[in-house]
Amino acid sequence: MSQMKVTGCTIMMQAENPIPLHRRLAGWRIAGWSAAAALLALPAISMQFGQGADWTGRDFAFAGIMLLVTGLAAEGGLRLARSWPHLLGFALAIFAGFFTVWSNLAVGIIGDEDAAINSGFFAALLIAIIAAALLRFRARAMSIITGLLAVSQIMLGLAARHLMPGHGVEWGILAMFAALWLAASLCFRTEARRQAV
Repeated sequence: MSQMKVTGCTIMMQAENPIPLHRRLAGWRIAGWSAAAALLALPAISMQFGQGADWTGRDFAFAGIMLLVTGLAAEGGLRLARSWPHLLGFALAIFAGFFTVWSNLAVGIIGDEDAAINSGFFAALLIAIIAAALLRFRARAMSIITGLLAVSQIMLGLAARHLMPGHGVEWGILAMFAALWLAASLCFRTEARRQAV
C-alpha cells in the first residue's frame, strides 16, 4: 500500500511539474539560431556572386543586432511561457515587433522612413516594452498591452490622414499589424484565464 501511495505521488508530481517549454523545444531553439545565422549570411553569399544585395558593414551590423535582439526575446518568451497559447502570444508579439522596426526603418510604414508619423510606431512599441517589463510580462498585463498596440496602429493611420493630407495611408499594412497584435492579445488573455482558474 505504501508503495502505491509513493508511486501515485510521483505521478502526481510529474503531472504538476511538466518539462518547461524551453527544454521541450530545445531542437527548435537550435534551428532558430541557425536560421538567423543563415539569414545574415545570405546577403554576403549573394554579394560574392555580384547578384542582388549590396550591403555595407553598417547594414550587416544592423541586421545582426536585430536578429540577436529578436532571438534573445524569443528565448525569454520560451522561459516565461506556461502553455502553448502563452508561447504563441509571445511569438506573435515578437514577430510583430520585429517587423514593425524592420519595415519602419527600411521603407517606412506610412510614407517613407523619414515621415514624422512613423516615429509614433517606435514610441508605441518602446512604451509597450517598458510597461511589459515593469509588469513582469504577466499574461493579463501582456493581453492589455498588446491590445492597445493593436488599437494604436489604427489611431496612427487616422492621425496620418490629418497630418499628411493628400497622402495615401497603407491601411492594409496597418490592418495586418493590428491583427498580429490583436491575435497576441487573445493568446495572452487565454493564458490569463487559465491561470485564474
